[in-house]
Amino acid sequence: MAFPKGFLFGTANADHQVEAHDPAREDVWDVWERCQGLTPRGRATDFANRYEEDIAAAAGLGCRLFRFSTAWARVETAEGEFDQEALAHYRKVAECIRSHGMKVMLTLHHFVWPVWLERDRGGMIGERFPEFFARYAARVEEAMGDVVDYWITFNEPSQLTFGYIKPWWQNRYFMPPGLPRGTDVEVEAEAVGKLIPNLFLAHSRARASIKARQPSAQVGVNPLVTGFPTWLQMLMDFGACHRGLIEALFKFTKKGALVSERGDVDLVIGGVTIGEQTRYEISDPYLRTSKAVIVSTDYQGEAIASLSGKKVGVIGVGNQPESWQRDLPQDCVKKIFPNYDEARRALLSGKLDAVYGDAFFLRSKETKDRLKFLVKGLSDEAYVVVAPHGHQQLLERVNRAVAAFQAERAGSPAADSEAKEAQRPVSLREVLTGEDDSPEWLVESHDVRRVRRRGKIRIGIRTDAPDMTNGCSEEGLEMRLARRIAYEIFHDEKRLEIVPLEPSERLKVLETKAGWLNWAWRFWGTTTMIANANWWYLGTSGRLPVELCPDEAVGAQDFVGLDYYWGLPTWKLGKFRSLEDAARGKFLKAPVWPRGLYHALRRFHRWFPDQELFIVENGSVPVANGVPRTDYLRSHIAEMQKAMAKGVPVKGYNFWSITSNREWGHAFDPNTDFGLYFVDLDKDPELKRVPTSEVEVYREIIALVEK
Repeated sequence: MAFPKGFLFGTANADHQVEAHDPAREDVWDVWERCQGLTPRGRATDFANRYEEDIAAAAGLGCRLFRFSTAWARVETAEGEFDQEALAHYRKVAECIRSHGMKVMLTLHHFVWPVWLERDRGGMIGERFPEFFARYAARVEEAMGDVVDYWITFNEPSQLTFGYIKPWWQNRYFMPPGLPRGTDVEVEAEAVGKLIPNLFLAHSRARASIKARQPSAQVGVNPLVTGFPTWLQMLMDFGACHRGLIEALFKFTKKGALVSERGDVDLVIGGVTIGEQTRYEISDPYLRTSKAVIVSTDYQGEAIASLSGKKVGVIGVGNQPESWQRDLPQDCVKKIFPNYDEARRALLSGKLDAVYGDAFFLRSKETKDRLKFLVKGLSDEAYVVVAPHGHQQLLERVNRAVAAFQAERAGSPAADSEAKEAQRPVSLREVLTGEDDSPEWLVESHDVRRVRRRGKIRIGIRTDAPDMTNGCSEEGLEMRLARRIAYEIFHDEKRLEIVPLEPSERLKVLETKAGWLNWAWRFWGTTTMIANANWWYLGTSGRLPVELCPDEAVGAQDFVGLDYYWGLPTWKLGKFRSLEDAARGKFLKAPVWPRGLYHALRRFHRWFPDQELFIVENGSVPVANGVPRTDYLRSHIAEMQKAMAKGVPVKGYNFWSITSNREWGHAFDPNTDFGLYFVDLDKDPELKRVPTSEVEVYREIIALVEK
């Protein structure tokens, strides 16, 4: 089926994800990435200097629309101080888009805001936030309003709530700013209760500022829509429309785990990376290391490229399979081992040319004179202590032990050279104001009392951890941490039982028969969370209580925008954790459900029958849940066409994104690469744009628009 004349196919990017880091004009995500130990953006794709190349590539596909964003932190460098050079630069970007025959879609707030705003004015929940945002929008409009066709005030406002909501099953906030350690559900509910009306007010006032100078300006928002079954979405939206109900559900499900699960051990210190799990509760990181490669001391090759065609041992545990696909040459022969001990022995006997894995585990004291690192620093790995659900207070004591452990290790000897400092704050307030978020609120809970009644804490450590090979005869870093945890709980480091664990079994000892109860509790908690309701459009359509959506924001939009990526039909709701994985940057497992896009388009057309709709973002990593990106693209556009055939006035579609980019602190690998044009962000100093197979597919689809 052909697309109607004037339909706008396009593509997009976002300032923080593609512009190089500027230390003099940092935004809150720069600070967050640094203090949380996440992957910094670095040069990103250097879009600020190479925008002409990327815009020309989009035009070459036949695109008629290009979306980009201004960086508030670069435009307003201090409160009330606007940088005219930055505004002039963004105008040049818009003019370049126009010169290629494309329309401009500009985003004002793509998840980032200035550090001064968070530090000095309370950020997005500050009393004057709507005023500051409207002033910023007015200055951008003055500088370039005549070359902007469509305005997005807030990118995915629903996701901004995760900066103030920390579900009981996670120990950190997904995004800035975070709230102080120990914040209870009442305070979180109050913060979200400030955020939502502030966003509505900021949007409506920014729109008024823009339209005061450009009455024909088209201004909207693009909430992220997750595909849930219609019956479930209706229940979620019903709850969002009744503030008392949604607050009650929110507080009820946020209190903690339904049951306290009891595994074969209390804790595991087994080299579990922070990104591996969504099934357990975790501590703050106790060390950071990196992916690396070791070889024998007489190995003659240099750098990672020398492994081409060679036999490389890899450890088939945890996040290793995904990372070795990212880091190792495709043509090297990979031999899988269950642990580091066996892999090292194979390397020393000449059966392998190299071993790939975490730098901290790769070398042992016994082999350090016969092995050397070929390369280190291939990634940034953070290790955490893991417990079954229902042990939040126990883990808070673990966090105190981790903090003390880090302090003890300051200036540690060379034996610990791979174990870098990893202590992290919970909120930006700790970083920006220097205030201490010490957990003075710690209480004696049942999980702690149970351990104390037993008289010892049982901790599992993997058998191939440093100094664990010979039955714990020596104390390595993880053994020392275990003793520090015992001291924190009992004031006696000897009240400790170590359970050696095979690496592949290190998490199974935490599994319990009661786990399904907490699984169900998490599902309910997830689906009743305000972030997953269609609260933005419930507000602008007049369905939300006025204290959440003030009257001035009702109807304050000129088009209906939405982002759609993943979804779960009724028969796959049992796999909802794959959505949690996606939230943690593990998009290779993200659940693909194109039909959810159709339902969303039909739903919003019913709510706003007189307004055009834009799919502002839709896209995928190379393969998501077994679905190649080519199939993903075709199937979602097919669902869009079905909706259009039913009379839904879809005006445009943006594929996310034009190039690979930095995905909000996550490591760059196939898990996080959404680009039509591949850019090797970590290994290619030239940042070459390499077309993927989807380039031709998208070009063919765009060619179906009637001339």
